[in-house]
Amino acid sequence: MTKIGQDICLLAAVSFLIVSIFVAPRRVLIIMKKIIPLVVIPLLCQQITKSQIIYLQSFPSADFPTGWSTNSSRVTPNNASSSSGYNPPPASGGYNMRMQDCEPTGDTITLTVSGVVSTVGRADIRVGFGVWRSTGFNRPISLRWSANGATWNTISSNITDSASVTWKLIYFDLPPEAEEVPNLRFRFSYVTQTNASCTGSPPVFRIDDFAVGENFSLPVELLYFDARPEDRGIRLMWATVSEQNSAYFDVERGGPDAGFEFLERIAAAGNSLEIRHYEFFDAHPLPGFNAYRLRLTNADASFSFSPIRQVLTSAAPLGLLQVFPSPTDEVLHVAISDDLAKFGLHWQICDLFGRIWQHGVVAEASAWTISVRDLPVGHYVLRCAGNGRHMAQRFQKR
Repeated sequence: MTKIGQDICLLAAVSFLIVSIFVAPRRVLIIMKKIIPLVVIPLLCQQITKSQIIYLQSFPSADFPTGWSTNSSRVTPNNASSSSGYNPPPASGGYNMRMQDCEPTGDTITLTVSGVVSTVGRADIRVGFGVWRSTGFNRPISLRWSANGATWNTISSNITDSASVTWKLIYFDLPPEAEEVPNLRFRFSYVTQTNASCTGSPPVFRIDDFAVGENFSLPVELLYFDARPEDRGIRLMWATVSEQNSAYFDVERGGPDAGFEFLERIAAAGNSLEIRHYEFFDAHPLPGFNAYRLRLTNADASFSFSPIRQVLTSAAPLGLLQVFPSPTDEVLHVAISDDLAKFGLHWQICDLFGRIWQHGVVAEASAWTISVRDLPVGHYVLRCAGNGRHMAQRFQKR
């Protein structure tokens, strides 16, 4: 229930009780005292807070649905590997949207949804859909949303990690900025890598039953999530304000040269309206840069991710410069050893022809982030200089 819904329900309850006490005759008072708590107020509150789907696309045929478009023939509705096994929304089977990874390589493929989703008068927006991928598909697929078609905000930089050869449902809760938007847009994108013919059997990713809903509160509401270096490792601590049908937290770690990997599973509270504290100690962190996130999984197998926390361990070699992730969509995380960071740094982002695209200064910081949202797709070099030292790391913007 949203805070506004709670306030309205409370106001309704108080109003009914005032009327029953000061206005209603005795017989009516007796009846109202029984009916109000059991029927009237619950029905009113249910209407206010009921979660509902405001847009659902189940891809009923081989034609592109209204509002859906792509820049490549590699993306098309297809009726192989029909969806099954998840609910809600129920898996519709039949056709689904297929995305192929096939030649030529290096192409940026997009699938855009526009002109069919309005969140005007809506609150607590959630987007969800079924996912499936073949064993050979390993390209990161990003999902973004936009309120104006010009600025795109990342929902997930890699939904591929969530998929397997078994259909499953994933969902994401959007920020308040996605509310009251007349045309809420969504975009999937990935870069081809496989030298396989599109007419053969290339690696494939599929989505089905794309749904946007309102009045969804977070099943797990995080109070905080911190990662702190200690003498013998890195300690992760987090707390929840409330939990609804939560199952467990998967602790995942990533580094500059690899995606996120599973570390540990921590049981969740299930249902709770109290503050709950959790922690995990990573006794064997990666040398240098470590990135951590929580995969919050619910009893119905749906899940979402926490924000990413980054830590540079003392095991990092002097002068070590690391960047993460690569490829990246919007933000580049940078970490450097304290030996160099304490003197302050000048940094530049250059393309492979040496042209400078961005630059800045960091004062006494061993970890920071750089927005690369406006960089064109391609390969770049981050150069850092300080205390007479010069270092560089390559990364890819997709």
